[in-house]
Amino acid sequence: MGLMFAISILPVVEIVRGLEQHDALSLPLLNEAFRRELLAEAKSADFRPARASIGEGARVVYQRMEVCDRFPAGSGFIALRDNFQALWNASFADVSDYPFECPVSFNDLMLQRYSPGEIGITPHRDRSAYRNVICLFVLAGRGRFGICEDRSGKNSRDISNAPGEVILTRAPGFIRSKARPFHFVRDIVEPRYVFGLRHERH
Repeated sequence: MGLMFAISILPVVEIVRGLEQHDALSLPLLNEAFRRELLAEAKSADFRPARASIGEGARVVYQRMEVCDRFPAGSGFIALRDNFQALWNASFADVSDYPFECPVSFNDLMLQRYSPGEIGITPHRDRSAYRNVICLFVLAGRGRFGICEDRSGKNSRDISNAPGEVILTRAPGFIRSKARPFHFVRDIVEPRYVFGLRHERH
């Protein structure tokens, strides 16, 4: 698969500061040739429709996307997880004041596909079982990814999400906090493929 990442070490100070001050940030990461390999695999993945809504009443979240969470041996997405885990571990190895409640372990893998004209996913918070940090690798497509204050989308702020970038958002366990920022995906104007790595506490 060749070179996977455009950088050899993660900018730890920038990551910690961005998560602490802004709840999220994005970084250019994927090597272009590797991004194209992942996209080709994603286009042939076995997707299924995600639930159209989650929750009830004022807490309901609407979403229109397809998901895939099964990856065969030899998948580029397994390779991405393994190599990004190694990159993460090496980058944070010498941090004296480790900002996470436990060593980050990317044990939850999910590929998502959004279609043009659909609503994406309305403002929501990720499950509290997800810990430390959430990483979303943008493989293709154009749309908005934003952080906001509540389910109405108040005071929203867009986060760059160009193909090849990884979006990092904070999760409970980062700097001894339970914070789960509201965020959304909307205004999908071309097929959008995103691969997520999460640390799920079992």
